[in-house]
Amino acid sequence: MFRIAQLARTAAPRSTRAYSSELWTPKGYAEAKEHARVTIETWRKISLFVALPACAIVGYVSLKEEFEHIHHVEHDPPTFTAYPYLHVRKRKFPYGDGDHTPFWNPIMNPEPED
Repeated sequence: MFRIAQLARTAAPRSTRAYSSELWTPKGYAEAKEHARVTIETWRKISLFVALPACAIVGYVSLKEEFEHIHHVEHDPPTFTAYPYLHVRKRKFPYGDGDHTPFWNPIMNPEPED
């Protein structure tokens, strides 16, 4: 068994390490520097010509739909339904008028009829 494992180790091709000692030579350093320059240029082009236009398109579509939704809500505002767990106030909030959370929106959040 030991002899088979020894033969398998010697028969297997030996590869060099990913970071060989050639990296520390002037030629290896120049090649690494050139590779870094090319990679930076590639990602710069991807960012400018793919990512920015994609963000602009998604932003346009999202804002268009959001403005349509706001227009709809302004003309047909939601009505307040008095569920027992809504609008429970044991004490006032420490900010603003004390009755609204920081996320309260006068268009989307109707006021209860007291």
